[in-house]
This record gives sequence, structure tokens and C-alpha cells, in this order.
Amino acid sequence: MNSYPLVSVIIPAYNAEQFIAETLDHIIAQTYENIEIIVVNDGSSDGTAKIVRGYEPHVQFYEQKNSGGCAVPRNHGIHKSSGSLLCFIDADDLMTPDRIARQVDFLDSHPEVGIVFSDYRNFTTGGQYPVTHFQTCPHLWPLLKDRSELVLDDARPFLADENFGISGSFLFRRELLYRVPGFEPTLKACEDFHFYYRLVRYSRAGIMNHVGMLRRLHANNMSGNSTLMAVEGIRSYGMLLEAEDNPQAKKHLKSKIADCWADRARLEANRGDFLNAARHYLTALAADFHRERLLDTLWGLARTFALLAGVHDVKDE
Repeated sequence: MNSYPLVSVIIPAYNAEQFIAETLDHIIAQTYENIEIIVVNDGSSDGTAKIVRGYEPHVQFYEQKNSGGCAVPRNHGIHKSSGSLLCFIDADDLMTPDRIARQVDFLDSHPEVGIVFSDYRNFTTGGQYPVTHFQTCPHLWPLLKDRSELVLDDARPFLADENFGISGSFLFRRELLYRVPGFEPTLKACEDFHFYYRLVRYSRAGIMNHVGMLRRLHANNMSGNSTLMAVEGIRSYGMLLEAEDNPQAKKHLKSKIADCWADRARLEANRGDFLNAARHYLTALAADFHRERLLDTLWGLARTFALLAGVHDVKDE
């Protein structure tokens, strides 16, 4: 591999005027210089376009009608990109200064690896979280904590169990797009997990014990839409399960589908939709039947009936 290959950094943007300048500044300040930055404006109604155009010609800027999610603008960015290596970041998150340089060096040193993940740390206006994301992964972290890097021959069981990635934490070789052409455009959430899970079906995965991204948590994060995350999580995990041949990964995917059904049931009970809440708790049990799931289902049903009878209030929790 060329020691300094072109890296395409793709950013979907929707009403991102509050944060996107800081995001772009951190990419431009990368220690790795051979970068093309592509911003796809997903029908913003605020000042996003004006801010990004102020960075031209350092940034390539494209506009499209609002798609309701990040999959379509990311695919648009892939289509416009030229790099032999690609990565993504959301318009409110930040790259650490040497993130791209470290990941490029990793792939240069590991030609058998097609995708590499860095760690990330959440932050808010109050500061950074005390632990990184990898440190919250009970199966990955014991393998990684005393090492600077790790190569997983098959990352699917780890991803299905504890999803160590996020859209802004990985970099991959363009040739993997021949296997996985892009993000699933029908998904409005969980499309990033669905994408890189499919990538690791065709490649070993590198794991770097280094924080390459800071994930900003704020009121408008999509992950704060619990109903959307549950509904699209069911679809995302379900599509992956249909094509999965790894028994351990299949087990974890079934568990995640059941978790999403249970999350959806709890949200519906909170809204007073008790019939659908009960149905979805039972769907969760059917999707992943075992003793612990049965106990969780019985507890959820008991809580639902208590809400229905008026002997329990969500405000008391």
C-alpha cells in the first residue's frame, strides 16, 4: 500500500450549523495531510450550507433533498469520493489529531486487514466521560486493555454482542465496497452498525487501543429517539440475522432483536399503549426464549398491568 494513500472523510450534515465548523476544523488539523473532505448537506434548513461553503476549496460540498437519515447522504459521499481509504464522521463529532495517521499506519502494517476501529470517548458541555467506549465492552476490553492493538479474524460475535464501533470510529479499504456497496438506504437509524457489520464478514478487523474520536452528546442526538432506535434496531439486526452463518453471532443478534422489542414495549407502556406493549413483550420472548428473558418478560408485563390499573406511575421510577 502507498504509505500516504488518499483518505476520503465523508460527513452527512443536517441542520448542523451549531457544530460543523468545529468538526471540520478538527479534520483539517489532522497530522495526516492526504485527505479529501466531503460534506453532503441532507436538505438542511439552517445555515449549514453557508458555513461549509466558507471552507471551500478545502472541502467538497454537495447538496441533496432531505432523506430522513444518514444512510443516503453517506452513500452520496461514497459515490463522490476518490480515496483508496474511507471513513466517516458525523457533523457534531470530533477527530483527535492523529486519528487518521494512526489508522492508515495500522492498515499499512497489516495488509491482511481491511477495516480498523479506534476507540472513542463521549463528551458533553460538562466535559469528557471518565471511561472510553472500549472500556465498557466486557468481552473486548479484557483482550485489549494491556495491548496497543488487536486483530480479530472474525469480529461478528463481538460486534453482535457489544457493538464496539460507531460511524465515526472506523477506516476501511475501498475494495471492500465491491462486497458491501454502501449503507442500507431504508434504515433511518442503526445503519452504521448494519454497514460495518457487513464489512467484517469479508475482512479481518483491526482494533486500536487509542481514542480516535470524541462523540458529542446533546439534546438532538438521534440516539435520543428511543422509539426510532428500537424500531430500526429490530430491522437492522433482523436483516443481518437472515444472512448470518456464524452460530455465536446469530445467538447475539437474536438477543439484540429481543432487547429492541422489549425496549419498544416499555416505551409503549409508558405512553399508555398497553395492548401493544404486552404484545411486544411476548414478541421479545419468542425471539429469544430462555429463563432470564422469561423473567424479564414477566416483570415487564407486571409493570404494564400495574400502569394500566393505575397502581404504578412512570413518574415514580
